[in-house]
Amino acid sequence: MIDAPAALIAAALLGLIFGSLASALSYRLPRGLPIAADRSRCSSCGATLGARDLVPLLSWMLNRGRCRQCGAPVSWRYPAIEAVTALIFIGAWIAGGSDPLRAVLLALTGFGLVVITVADLEERIIPDVMLLFLLPVALAWRYVTDQDWIDAGLGAVFGVAVSLALRWAFRRFRGKDALGLGDVKFLGVAGIYLGLQEFGRYLVIAGLAGILLGLIWRGVGKGAVFPFGPALCLALAGVLLGFGR
Repeated sequence: MIDAPAALIAAALLGLIFGSLASALSYRLPRGLPIAADRSRCSSCGATLGARDLVPLLSWMLNRGRCRQCGAPVSWRYPAIEAVTALIFIGAWIAGGSDPLRAVLLALTGFGLVVITVADLEERIIPDVMLLFLLPVALAWRYVTDQDWIDAGLGAVFGVAVSLALRWAFRRFRGKDALGLGDVKFLGVAGIYLGLQEFGRYLVIAGLAGILLGLIWRGVGKGAVFPFGPALCLALAGVLLGFGR
């Protein structure tokens, strides 16, 4: 049995590794770039990054946030995503309690939500690849929790139906799309995680999160149109952890 401090350290290290992957996926997937065929390069000078440049968080700190070859600043997005993912993995282990499988599923869910959030914030895209990644995780979550497959199916159908109805209503009466198709598909996956019974609470939390994040988005000068994916991700994480219950 792994003692608590060692388990938390292991969770943090795994989180940093997955965070490095999340930073790469969230950048490459929305832009249609190769995921694994092309090696990481400096965006300023094009130099190929070696192993010493790719140690999560540590390389950025030791190089003082700059490329070791040309000295150009390296975006803070990379260490930020790595650090956040590490915290998510630590939180997943704590929330999982005595059930390691539950902790693993929460961590994998958090990883997927990080990639989706960043991709939607930067490029207004929820990558289908990440939704396909979350689908089996959602099914495994239902298996571990209650195995109520009827509720899971109804949740998925309800999530898609509600989002399509909102999309149609906004286009009909406001002349624009309130939700993208990525949001629609995400709500279908969320329905599997939560089921019909939890979906009402999820929509309320997602709406409140959307208002709050939209105000922050506008306050920092990003404009009036806020991508809704981050609010959907934040709400899903909150409901899975029991927020508002």
